Amino acid sequence: METSNIHFDHDLPLGDFTVLPPELLEKIMSNMDPLSLVPLIMSCSMIYALAHNDRIWDKVYKRTMPQSHKALHLAPIPDFWKFRFASSIKFVFEYAKMKSTIASPGDFNEVDTVMKVMKEHRRSLLVQRAAVYILRRLAYYPPGCGKDYRSTIEVFRANLGREGGIEALLNAVRHFEEPEIVSGALCAIGNLVIDGDNAEALLELKGIEVIISAINRNLGNFSVVDYGCFALCNMGDDFKYKEAIYKANAADVALRSLSDSRFRPEEMTPPLDLLAVLCNVPECKKEHGRKIIEVVDALLPLAMENSKLFAHILTVAVLVCENLDENRDFAVECSFVQKMFEALEAYSTDSHIVMKSCLVLFTLFWINDAPAMPEYRSRLVRSIISAMTSFKGELNLQRTSAAMLSDFAHSDTALKSLILSLGGKQLVRAVIDASRPEDNSDPEWTALSMFISIDD
Repeated sequence: METSNIHFDHDLPLGDFTVLPPELLEKIMSNMDPLSLVPLIMSCSMIYALAHNDRIWDKVYKRTMPQSHKALHLAPIPDFWKFRFASSIKFVFEYAKMKSTIASPGDFNEVDTVMKVMKEHRRSLLVQRAAVYILRRLAYYPPGCGKDYRSTIEVFRANLGREGGIEALLNAVRHFEEPEIVSGALCAIGNLVIDGDNAEALLELKGIEVIISAINRNLGNFSVVDYGCFALCNMGDDFKYKEAIYKANAADVALRSLSDSRFRPEEMTPPLDLLAVLCNVPECKKEHGRKIIEVVDALLPLAMENSKLFAHILTVAVLVCENLDENRDFAVECSFVQKMFEALEAYSTDSHIVMKSCLVLFTLFWINDAPAMPEYRSRLVRSIISAMTSFKGELNLQRTSAAMLSDFAHSDTALKSLILSLGGKQLVRAVIDASRPEDNSDPEWTALSMFISIDD
């Protein structure tokens, strides 16, 4: 063998990666298994620095965890997730280790393995930080996505639940103080409990109490309050869930958070949503009704400048006063009638606010014999008819308004005459005639439409 042209003393030391172009190193690392890549990046400072870019780890995730990778990229704010973060690298490394222990490829399931990594490393801050976010994404489909992807996510939700997802997420809420982990876990729970079995698991595991405790500990952190309320509100329409949320002292916590002036107006909507759920529990309305009305009243001046906050406030106002005389009377004492008429003027071009303001007034006027009520009811009838004329294309407003006019006409002959004189009968008839074939599958509208009429 000819060796005379080789000068070892002039050559670079074996193993010096600096002789390779960075682009080539990046390509090599992008195609490595995480079990080999992680030790490699610890070999020298140059490799460590080069490896900390999203391109490498994005490709590693796409190859190693394709379903999770797709879900992460379909997130509403995908930039929130950084593949180069230590938590992201730690998770894919532990995932690769877990995957390597599975004997048969036919036994491998990515979603189940994600769940196993989370359960295996319950006390690892890095693993849990990544895990709660991955679970959020694997249990969520964005608006506008295809039917096939929605079906896929529904299967993922069920799989994560069967693998102990609710219990693992509650563990993260209990044992970590970092708001990022707590809020991420609460959001993931909120996505998972859309599945009824997972909602039941949360109830059985006393998870409602865990969530409310987490909100109570973090009343100054909007993200925790937001996702905690989101998780509770997503549990479904079953009354037993609403009652359990009420019994866990959720109303006090929601009211306390609304009294915290550190939140911006739009950040006050999650606790209001939670109160709206709780107002479906009669005991809650009786016990907390006056306090809810006081808090709503205190927020009204702020809400007059913020339509999003106002819409949520009006929803709560209707629910807390509905079918409970003492709450209605107290709201009237707090000048809600005058304030709702002011809202109708201030938001005359906002169909959503107009409809909800009319609903609040309708609720306050339903059973009330105060001397001013006939005049107020006549004024409301005029407002409803004006809204129906102005917002002809707003289906919800038209139907809700038709129902209110019908009730007024059936209960008061003077109001019926006013409605007829203002053309209300024709407006109501137009709503009935505009029913669509798909409305037959809407039981709420089907039941309501049977009682809507204004006869001469």
